[in-house]
Amino acid sequence: MASDLETARDDLAYMRSLVRGGGAMQSTIGEAFTWAGALYGGQCLLHWLQTLHLMPEEGLGALAIVWAPTLVFCIILGVIIWKDRKKPAAGASARALNAVFQGAGLANLVMAFVFGYGATKAESFGLWLYHPIVVCMFQGVAWYVAWNIMRKAWLGLVAAGWFATTVALGITVFGDIGIYLLTLGVALIAFMCVPGLIIWRGAQKAA
Repeated sequence: MASDLETARDDLAYMRSLVRGGGAMQSTIGEAFTWAGALYGGQCLLHWLQTLHLMPEEGLGALAIVWAPTLVFCIILGVIIWKDRKKPAAGASARALNAVFQGAGLANLVMAFVFGYGATKAESFGLWLYHPIVVCMFQGVAWYVAWNIMRKAWLGLVAAGWFATTVALGITVFGDIGIYLLTLGVALIAFMCVPGLIIWRGAQKAA
């Protein structure tokens, strides 16, 4: 009887892992979000300091602010993908969440080309400033889907934070560029880096 009960518990735990996807996928996503939020949030804050003339606005220093975060993130992302390449396959819900965030990322890349091309043709840098607004909107959608699947209240708060940021950026884009950059930098740290760290550490503890 005890053996049957133990077997039933093991089977139930296995079924739960299939649905939830286990900690492997969550660890990968959490680690990527932590670094992305920290690097790009920090970049926006450095650009904000440039508007206050507290950081280099020309030369190698300014160039490093523009390109260093992306170069560093690409290296870190490559390490994460290589490190996690042999982790077990995720369950149905985990694959769905992974697809949502990957889809949001691909959409952001496509829109980067659209806004970049449009800004170049129109010779208007202001048009490019709408790309981060679209990125925030896609992030809000992705985290909203995550909340619907996982039913964890804090995921809903993150989604709400992204939607609020989208509105705030849409308003400030016509005003002070410094406020725009500060808002975006804080949002990336608060709604990407911090949630990513929570997911990453939670997955490590579960493992």
